[in-house]
Amino acid sequence: MVHCGIISQERDTFQWKPQGWNGYVLFCPIACKNVSIGGTTKEGCCACHSKSVWDFSGRVSQLNLSNDGYLEGNKSARNIHVNFVKENLQFLPKNICDFPGITKINLSFNLITDIPNLSCVPNLTDLNLSYNKLSLLPKTLTQNRNLRTVDLSGNYITRLETGVVAALSAHNILLQGNQVISMDVTDVVFERPFCVINMSHNALSIPTNENNWKVNLTARYGPGKGVFSFNFFTRMPNATNIGFSHIFDFGKLFDFGFDARHNPIICDCKIAEPLLFFKDYIDIMKRDYFNITCGSPEKFQGKSLPSIIRENQIKDLLCNYTSTPLCPVGCTCEESPKHIDYRSKSLTLTLIINCSGAGLERLPRVLPYSDRIEFHMRGNMIHEITNNHYLSHVSVLDLEMMPMFDKDALDNLTRLQIFSVPESEQRKGIPRSLSRLSPCVFLQKTDFVMACTCSNLWMLDWIGSFLTSKCASYVFKCLNGTIKENLTTYISSLNCSDTKDFHRYDWMFISSSILILACLIILIVNVWKTELRIMLRLRKLCTKNIKTVDQDCVVYISYDVNNVKVGQLVFKTLEPFLASNGLSAFVPSRDLPLGSVRAEEAAYQISVSRYYLLILSDGYCSEESIVTHNEWKNIWNRYMSDSRKKLLVINFDLMKPGDVSCRKLRAFLRFGSIINFSQGEKKTFLQISNMFVE
Repeated sequence: MVHCGIISQERDTFQWKPQGWNGYVLFCPIACKNVSIGGTTKEGCCACHSKSVWDFSGRVSQLNLSNDGYLEGNKSARNIHVNFVKENLQFLPKNICDFPGITKINLSFNLITDIPNLSCVPNLTDLNLSYNKLSLLPKTLTQNRNLRTVDLSGNYITRLETGVVAALSAHNILLQGNQVISMDVTDVVFERPFCVINMSHNALSIPTNENNWKVNLTARYGPGKGVFSFNFFTRMPNATNIGFSHIFDFGKLFDFGFDARHNPIICDCKIAEPLLFFKDYIDIMKRDYFNITCGSPEKFQGKSLPSIIRENQIKDLLCNYTSTPLCPVGCTCEESPKHIDYRSKSLTLTLIINCSGAGLERLPRVLPYSDRIEFHMRGNMIHEITNNHYLSHVSVLDLEMMPMFDKDALDNLTRLQIFSVPESEQRKGIPRSLSRLSPCVFLQKTDFVMACTCSNLWMLDWIGSFLTSKCASYVFKCLNGTIKENLTTYISSLNCSDTKDFHRYDWMFISSSILILACLIILIVNVWKTELRIMLRLRKLCTKNIKTVDQDCVVYISYDVNNVKVGQLVFKTLEPFLASNGLSAFVPSRDLPLGSVRAEEAAYQISVSRYYLLILSDGYCSEESIVTHNEWKNIWNRYMSDSRKKLLVINFDLMKPGDVSCRKLRAFLRFGSIINFSQGEKKTFLQISNMFVE
């Protein structure tokens, strides 16, 4: 132990300037070089027992306080102690900055509500404002670089601004007996030594990480001691939430001491992983403040965490979700660390759902989350198991009967290890659909005993495809009267002369399936043959690039000349737009020579035109419109036979395929290049440009 009663500055100390300290040099007892105190390091010893140069000054000046709150005394003194306890002061002395030599202030047990900026007293080492009416730890105190002790215990502080505690130069920060409800991890874990941060008797429940701080594995933190006893902590902090990517990273805090005794800690499965981590260190953790005791549940109430570790009771830590809304009615839901690997310090929490005799007809749709899930469902008539989001976590299915499985459900049972049904259900055999599962899942609890027939021949290949020797010591067996024989031996000895018939039926089934499929394909092709041709034509398949002398810049426009609105669209809008893009519009009603045979001339012009623009309206396909019928016939033939041709249909009257009597045009309306006139002029022009302008 280090004795600090009477220490000579020159003889008994060495100079100490720790990391993060920007004040005058400190003097640490020589004993801290060689002796560890309470298991801490030299830095931790010096943080608690070092002294400032003023502590070695034999002369201390005292001041008086006037009735109106002003200090009176020698303003040039260098080591001034201000000591006014229980004076009903409501604020610090008004002229405190007139005395820069102040080193210690003790104004405890007063009525002070605010701490002014004290940077004007740069030599201040100790500030005691305990048991006042303060509601804030001011950031301005971080400017006092020689401050060693800050005692604000017994006040009314409810919140600590993140970063202020860490930024203080003080090695003793006493905030016990306040009403602080949260504290950031960065105000406890920082890269400088300190003696103690006392947060006992507050209202803390969980450490925060407001700035998403991450531990630096190359940095050195502390050392120091954090006292958090008599708060409202119910859980061990989650490593990831407070900046530690893995629980093993807590090793960076090995030089710290954390006293969390006398908190209502819930000793359930959530603390199993931290306790497993500390198992190898429990015998070297001698400090009494490691003896944190459980507040609940009743089984562990009053029991210390080290004793749970030593007595190998980690596996008995249960999380009981039975009374929560996520647990099915009539069931119990308990989670425990069922699979523990002490060598790798890893465990898997398993949620055990016991619904025996609950009368359920299906698996629940929602459950508490867990790494693994076990269903114990005897006494429930579950006929079918459909896909659920949690099935990939299910490891045990203990059922009353052999259910039907949805295909997706089977695919998701990737972690299933045990599938169990009563022996009466086993006799009915295993449906072939369950061959997706490993045979081992049926052989973990007992032999699987069946009434075997030649219909079970498929199981020989199924069993042979897995290393069933790696299953448990159980096997598949067949009933032979009252005798139970090995399935492989029994089925092989059966006189399955029907096997050929069995295979013949299989081939008949496959052949008939292929025949039905072929008929369906023929039917689809026959009904949708025009649509299929259009799809192939759009991909320029099954068409030729015919070498002809085309009028490459000519757009043949086909429309119902009896529709006045369409005519206005052609001459006032479309033709000027095409001309502005270097294209020439051929309009049959205007451009065919007078006296010519219209059908022949139109057919020739269609054959030499590179582009076709068809404007579809109600009258285009009517029975009276022979002209447009002939035009469409020629356009269709040329378009389908020459991959260089391009066809675009403007659906002027927004007709649906069912409104069009011409089958080929109806098919083109489904799969061809279509512009709905309702989409507006801008989009219409853009599509025409994309189609015709190269």
